[in-house]
Amino acid sequence: MSSNLIGTLGVMVCRKPGSPPFSEKDFLRELSSKAKGLGMKVFVFCPDDASPASGAESSIGRIQGYHFNPEEGWSIGTFPPPDIIYDRCLHRNGEETAVASEFLNQMSQQGVRLWSRGLPGKQKVHQLLKRSLALKPYLPATLSYTGAESLGMALQAFGSGLFMKPSGGSQGRHTLYLALTDQQRVRLQGRDRSNRMFQQTIPMQEMNEWVRRFTGRRRFIIQPYLKLRNRDGDPFDIRSLVQKNDRGIWSITGIAVRQGANQGLTSNLHGGGTAFPALPYLTTDFGEEKALKIIQTIRNLSAQLPSLLEEGFGRLGELGIDFGVDTRGRVWLLEVNSKPGRRVFTLTGDGHAARLSVEHPIQYARYLLLRQLRRVNT
Repeated sequence: MSSNLIGTLGVMVCRKPGSPPFSEKDFLRELSSKAKGLGMKVFVFCPDDASPASGAESSIGRIQGYHFNPEEGWSIGTFPPPDIIYDRCLHRNGEETAVASEFLNQMSQQGVRLWSRGLPGKQKVHQLLKRSLALKPYLPATLSYTGAESLGMALQAFGSGLFMKPSGGSQGRHTLYLALTDQQRVRLQGRDRSNRMFQQTIPMQEMNEWVRRFTGRRRFIIQPYLKLRNRDGDPFDIRSLVQKNDRGIWSITGIAVRQGANQGLTSNLHGGGTAFPALPYLTTDFGEEKALKIIQTIRNLSAQLPSLLEEGFGRLGELGIDFGVDTRGRVWLLEVNSKPGRRVFTLTGDGHAARLSVEHPIQYARYLLLRQLRRVNT
C-alpha cells in the first residue's frame, strides 16, 4: 500500500444483475481512477456483503467488494471497513433500506464517517423549504396522498389536472398524471414501477380504487400538473448539480436541460430522455434575454438551497436540483436529490462539468479526512 495513502472511500451500492453487480459502472470507474492521484483508494460494495470481526459478532471486520484498476478492470476482493462511506444506494424496497440502514449504523459505531447524509422524503423537504420566503414562490403546492379523501382535496384545490410521484426518489418511475374529463371519466397517464409508459381512461367511480392499487404501499405526494413542455410539446426540466469541493465549500458544478419523450410526462434520462446545454435550449423558446434571466434565477436558487437543507437535515455533500420552466417562462423548484446522477453533462458534451462532477466527491472525501487528521494531531 502506498505510503502517501490518505484513506479509503467505500462506495455503498444496491445490488443489481450483472458483473460487477451494480449500476453506475462508468461513474464508479472514473471515481476510482481519479482517487489514486489524490491519495485515496476506492472500493465498491453492497451492504449485505459485510462479515463480522473475528470473535466480535457485533462488529464488522471485512467487506467483500470490487476494486477497479486500468489493467484488469473490476476485480473482487475483501477489504477492511473504509474510512468514509459514500452512499449511492437507490433502494427499491423496504428490505434494502433496512439492510443499508443497519449497516450504516454499525459502521458509525465503529468510527467510520458518512460522506453525506441523505434527504428524507419529498414532503418533508417541501415543508422545510416553504418556510423560506425567498423560495416559497418557486415551490408547487404539495399534498401527501393518504387515500381517497386526500385525492379529493387535491382535485378541489388544484383543479382537474394532478401529478403524483413517490415521496422517495424514483428516477421518473411510478409517476402519474390524472385529469378529469367532461364525460365523468378520468384520464390516466404515466410510468409504472418498471418504468413502462401507459395511458388509459376509466370511469370516475373507479378512480380511487385504481389510484390505491397504483400507489400500493409507497408514499406519494400530489401536486398540480404544471405545463413544463417546450414549443414542440416535449417535456423538459433543468438539472443543477451542486457539490462540495476540496475546501468543503458548495459550488455549482453544472446546469443542463433534460428532455423526455414527446408522449411522456417526465424528463429523466432513465426513462429514455436526452440532454442539451441549457442556454441555447431555453433561448429557442424564450429568446436570449429571458433565457439568461431563467438561468440566473436557477443559479441563485441553487446557491441558496444547500445551506437551508443542511440546517434542517444535517451535513450534505452534493445535490441534484431539478427545476421546471412553464410555457410562460416561470421557474419552478421541482425536487432535490441527495444521490444525483451526472451523466447529463457527458450527454451535453460539457467536459468541464463532467470532470468536476466526478472529482468533487473524491476531493470532498479527502477534505474530510485531512480535517480529521489535523484535529487528531493538534
